[in-house]
Amino acid sequence: MKIALYIILPLFCAAIAGCSTTWTSTSGRDFDAAKIAEIKKGVTTAAELVVMFGQPYSKSVKTENDVEWTYSWVKASSTTSSGWSVENIRTTGQKKHLSVLVRNDVVVNYSYDEGPFELNTKHELNYSSDRPVAAAPTKAH
Repeated sequence: MKIALYIILPLFCAAIAGCSTTWTSTSGRDFDAAKIAEIKKGVTTAAELVVMFGQPYSKSVKTENDVEWTYSWVKASSTTSSGWSVENIRTTGQKKHLSVLVRNDVVVNYSYDEGPFELNTKHELNYSSDRPVAAAPTKAH
């Protein structure tokens, strides 16, 4: 009986407490945000942008003459914790996003956003055994 308590009790406590996992990831390419002050609308060229920030993370053609250059970087840390019936995911981190509209190789507009962020999501876990099970294939006669 004592052996069963030593095995079952810790397993029961672990099931109630759940478990937790944390991981960190980075997306995009980091860039020097201090150089954004050097961008001058109608003056700064596409070549100068490359010197300041390197190649953009992405380019998107908007019109025949307009291309949006995007510089983006995110560093995030996510923690997943699972309980008996709910999984919680908390993601926190830092972001930098620079969007530059280039027309005929000259900057015409730009916007910049940076700062911390936090996302919280919750997923209901379904351990039901009454889910449909796929039928086994049958041979045709």
